[in-house]
Amino acid sequence: MPSNKILTKQSQSDLVSNKQGSSAVFVELYEADKNRLYAYIFAFVLDHAAADDIFQETSLILWREFSQFELGTNFSKWANGIAFNAIRNFLRVGKKYALDLDDELLETLYQNSKTENQLADNKQEKWSQLQHCTSLLPTTLKNIYRAFYVDNCKAEEVAKQTGRSVHGIRKSVHKLRKSLFDCIESKPSVGKQ
Repeated sequence: MPSNKILTKQSQSDLVSNKQGSSAVFVELYEADKNRLYAYIFAFVLDHAAADDIFQETSLILWREFSQFELGTNFSKWANGIAFNAIRNFLRVGKKYALDLDDELLETLYQNSKTENQLADNKQEKWSQLQHCTSLLPTTLKNIYRAFYVDNCKAEEVAKQTGRSVHGIRKSVHKLRKSLFDCIESKPSVGKQ
């Protein structure tokens, strides 16, 4: 079974900075993305035989065209573009698998998937920012964060554990939320300050 390893922007940049052979870089990026890519293709054709054929063709094109891929950019988005063109070509040529979707509808589906990918990227970015901002909290607020959001404790439980009043804990949670919100909203992205 292939690895479901997800390459973060950091691990992609590590590949770039290591300057391994291009075939090793391709294999690393491809292996990390191939299950997602297959699911993307299958979502358009809803047939395993057709998805297998398109996936195989897409994989060959990705390998042949890898020299045109700009290292450090999003491999998944690049692969989606190639897969989308392979899907359209396959549906034109192989009418046996066609779902009678016209090019305009396919284009709309493609644009929607791009929007979903952007939303997922934004969500990942916000998660990274939250982790960064959490690391900047004073120890007392880190402990409250952990108790509330990791251990799912109630204010009463945290008050008992810390020897503080429930009212004091709730005020600290409010301060914690405000601090995290302000920190996340003030940073365009982690590492850019």
